[in-house]
Amino acid sequence: MSKLNQIWTLVCERLQAEMPQAAFDTWIRDTEIMSHENKVIKIVVRNGYARDWIQSRVRLRIQQLLMELFSIDANIQFVVSDQDEQESDVTIQEPEVVLEPVQWLDYERIVQPHKQVVVKGYLRRLGMEIGPKAIWLYIGFHQAAWRVHNAGKKSGLALHSQEVMRFSGLSFGAFWRCLRHPDIQSGLVGLVQRIDQPHERHYRRGRDGRPHRRPVRYQVSMTPRLTRSDASILYTRLKTLLDQGETLPVALKHLIANPDVMELLEPMEVIDPDKQFHTVMDMVIAESGEGYSSEVDHLAQELQRKIINSLGNIHIPHYFILETIKRYHLTPAQAWIITVARDMAYLNTRTGERREVVTFKRGYEEMAALINSQRYKTVQAWLSKNWKTQQRGGDLTQFLIEIQSNQSQHDLELQVANMPRTFQVLLDEPIDAIGMNNVDAHGRITLDANESNSQTHLAGMIDAGGMNIVDADGTDLNSLKHRSNTNKNNTATTQHRHQAAGAVPKFWELKTLLQQNDIHPKVQKELLEVQASVHALVSWVLYAVSPQSGKLFDPLGYAISRVREHPFQEARGVFRQLADLPPAELLQLINATQTRLYDLPTPTDHPLEQVWQTTMGFNNSAIPLVRTILFGNGANE
Repeated sequence: MSKLNQIWTLVCERLQAEMPQAAFDTWIRDTEIMSHENKVIKIVVRNGYARDWIQSRVRLRIQQLLMELFSIDANIQFVVSDQDEQESDVTIQEPEVVLEPVQWLDYERIVQPHKQVVVKGYLRRLGMEIGPKAIWLYIGFHQAAWRVHNAGKKSGLALHSQEVMRFSGLSFGAFWRCLRHPDIQSGLVGLVQRIDQPHERHYRRGRDGRPHRRPVRYQVSMTPRLTRSDASILYTRLKTLLDQGETLPVALKHLIANPDVMELLEPMEVIDPDKQFHTVMDMVIAESGEGYSSEVDHLAQELQRKIINSLGNIHIPHYFILETIKRYHLTPAQAWIITVARDMAYLNTRTGERREVVTFKRGYEEMAALINSQRYKTVQAWLSKNWKTQQRGGDLTQFLIEIQSNQSQHDLELQVANMPRTFQVLLDEPIDAIGMNNVDAHGRITLDANESNSQTHLAGMIDAGGMNIVDADGTDLNSLKHRSNTNKNNTATTQHRHQAAGAVPKFWELKTLLQQNDIHPKVQKELLEVQASVHALVSWVLYAVSPQSGKLFDPLGYAISRVREHPFQEARGVFRQLADLPPAELLQLINATQTRLYDLPTPTDHPLEQVWQTTMGFNNSAIPLVRTILFGNGANE
């Protein structure tokens, strides 16, 4: 046996001990190591499905084992075994072809939804500190910097200021006023930095022989900095670990290992509020001094990346920036509220369906905080039906239609600033086939100036091919990003299969649970192929809604992620015992649970009643959600 085969055999033995036997037999057992050259290890896998599964699930663990067991630091590449045979079958080469795109929908032809600006979702938090004008300026500089990067000019490329202004969503005058405003300049520190001083003037001789002013030089941070609050809290946590005797690498690894990034940023008393840092790397440099090493730098960058990527990416169509903002006279604050609302609503990341209803739990106050404003009445005025008669700003009701709850309609005294507000969001740009009639958030066509309209009604587009839009890293748009802020399914493309009232299954079936909850077909196929445990799914759903989980916002999404990671591993303890109950008995315990303070508990003589109440808690408002997930909407009727 060659040395490479010996190495791979030991790695596989460790993997076999760490993962379910069925998963190991399905994906890992038939793999072989091909070569190790130039710090690249090539591993042969059975097919494309195995390659994708290993790449997404165990690649990092394989790299760790190679480093731990053999001190091998290498990149891993997976090669499909029959790839060469497939390539050899392709013997016919086509000559040059000419393509003529036809049969476009008018929406695709005009808006071209595939053209998007992609920025980090962390800008939502940053916008609450620096304001929407600074955010839009940064977006303009960021997009222009990408053009410089694509041109391969590491030292910089001279661009006309129009290239920056184009994607900033600002007019000519507003752009230069904002760029020179002291408060906005302060907010852009760490994002966009002017290198030469404003009073310095440098000239060069042009082709015409006359002196021309040299371009103004800016440095643009392609990764957003941390907010001052987040940086202070993170530094406090790092400093606390160091004061407890931990080394800097160990302290960084401890913070990286925290599965909930937002937990690291929860408010706390900071130890040194006067110290200001832009990145984790700045903190590490300040604490390490001369001991700053490549390992420490790597860990600091990993923690910085984990925080910045925690909210995924925001996708903004070019058409929205270049046309919609100008056509509807949207202020930077209004445009940013629409962008955030669309980002919250765009896709249900768990099922792939469109979600057009979002809820701001603190109402107008939360919306005002998103634009760094304390005047919630301004946002309230924008969403008023009478706002279109005002002179400043656009009509926000074209993009956000408030959905009145029954309670708010009858109790006028509940109309307060921090009352939860639910809106239907227009996800597509408001145009029609000829660019005149406008579709609002309800899908209704508004009248032209002459009160005429065409009958064109555009269905919601996802992308040109009808597929889900994906992030730059290949994951579903908004994946693992936002809380599911409404239980309402409002997609016209998903067929719900909720069971009828009283239809309680005799036993759990994985395929039925996945289908009745509209889990994405790709995820369904993955779990069914590995024959994941249905009892594991049920146990994790129960755990996710229990007080022990810390009130997870998406129980089903959490349960699916755990089962995808370990298809046969159930939640431990009493949750495994409860998941093994027949469905009818579990429904009996669910129906006997008090979910509100004024509800009267339903008595039951089940032997696990006391265990259930102790585990799931009293007055647990999430219990109806468990009933819906496991038994469908029919169980609530």
